[in-house]
Order: sequence, then C-alpha cells, then structure tokens
Amino acid sequence: DIEKARAILSKARQETKHEWKVFLESVLLEMRQNNIKLAISEAESALTVHRGTGRLWALLIQLKQSEGEEEQQRIFQEGLKEVPKSGEVWCEGARMALLKKDYVQARRYLEFAVQFTPQYGDSFIEYMRLELLEKGENGDLAHLEQLCVNAEPNYGAMWLYCKRHHLDSSLQVIRFAKQVL
Repeated sequence: DIEKARAILSKARQETKHEWKVFLESVLLEMRQNNIKLAISEAESALTVHRGTGRLWALLIQLKQSEGEEEQQRIFQEGLKEVPKSGEVWCEGARMALLKKDYVQARRYLEFAVQFTPQYGDSFIEYMRLELLEKGENGDLAHLEQLCVNAEPNYGAMWLYCKRHHLDSSLQVIRFAKQVL
C-alpha cells in the first residue's frame, strides 16, 4: 500500500532526520510510482536537510530532465557547488553531455566521477557507453575494464541491474554491461 509506505517514510524522516537514506527512499518511492513532480519535491526537501549528499543531488538532476535541459543544467551546476567531489553528480553531468553527443565533456566528467567515487558502478558503465559511442569496438575497453576491476564498484542502479548474481566480479559485471549496451 503506497499511502502506508509514504506514512512510514514520513515518520522515519521526522524521527531519524540525520539519516539521509530515509530521504533517498522517499524520492525513490515516488520515482517508482512515476510521480515525478512529487519525487522532485521530495528530493528538494531532502536537500534542505542533507545538502552535502551527492546521491540526492544526482537523483534531483535526473528528475529535472522532465523540466528541460536548462533546468537540469542549473541543478547540475548547483550540485557541483555543494558537492564538487561527488562521482554521482559528475556522472549525471556526463549523461547530459552524452545526450548532446559532447563526448569530450562527457569524458572529462566521467574521469572526475571515477576518480572521486570509484565505488559508483554507473560511472564505469557510462564510460563504457562513451567508448562504444565514440570509438566502437576500437575503444580502449581493456583499460576501462582494468580501472573497473581495481575500483571494485558496489552500487548504482545500472551497476546492480548488470550484476546478475551476488558473486559476480567487477569484470563480469562490466562485460555484461557491454552486452546490454
């Protein structure tokens, strides 16, 4: 029951205000319900309390795509000012650049993303996508695979989608991601 879930999360946000993951779950609940406006509202509310949380900024950047490129770019810039070393935020900037086919900017952003937050697997998958878009099978996939193996990412929506078994290695996950892409 969605209303019951919202009530539980609302109570949890009041009682555990210090726990940013409760706020994250509120945003994700509305995203799963395809209630984008309410998800945006939840994300903005969460950021008033947890301003320095890159994952919340990244979600808001994703959600703002529904309001247009200019608004999404504005939130990306604001997020960078608040959390300049968030790989999640840099990865969202790379996704925006990839949509515009600005591969130079996307590469720059992804380099920051994997440097600042190597445990965020989505950055490696987006890097793989960039290599394939820009260079096809001639891209430097071996180097990217090695970066990924060394970083051992462990979260990200796309990363977890590509991780078919809990025992999959980073190499197995990034190679499956290539098949999916």
